[in-house]
Amino acid sequence: MCNHLIPSVRARWRPAAIVCTAIVATAQIIAAQTHYPIFTADNFVTTMKTVGRNFNGVNQSISKSDFETAKAQLVRSREQLAITITFWRDRQKEDAIRMLKDSLAKMDALDTALSAEQIDAAAVGAKVKEISGACQACHTEYREQDPATKAYRLKAGLTE
Repeated sequence: MCNHLIPSVRARWRPAAIVCTAIVATAQIIAAQTHYPIFTADNFVTTMKTVGRNFNGVNQSISKSDFETAKAQLVRSREQLAITITFWRDRQKEDAIRMLKDSLAKMDALDTALSAEQIDAAAVGAKVKEISGACQACHTEYREQDPATKAYRLKAGLTE
């Protein structure tokens, strides 16, 4: 008695079935991606150079007592440094991740010091030294100098 309705019901549900199939296929593709976003050794080196330039700017601004500019450059340094965690996670370097988190915490402490109503220049200077030490610890572990060019590079084995 209602057989004449079945083709029209099928026609109405066909677009929904196509959409559901597309959603499931997209979800499977996304789940198969293990390295998103991709953060290559070249990305890492470029990012670290940006961090270095900005942190040098932090030091220069602090030496001029230009704390507002120092704070802005610190925020940029921290932002760039934080995204390098992808590089270390992809390589399963837990010690590097710990060093990175330590450096970020020290940057946060400097940000707090630069945000004070009355900025204590000595305390700010001490925090900058702590950050520099944290950076150097990681550089010592994961960076080497090319004997011919004197340029720094990632140690062998990290670029694969």
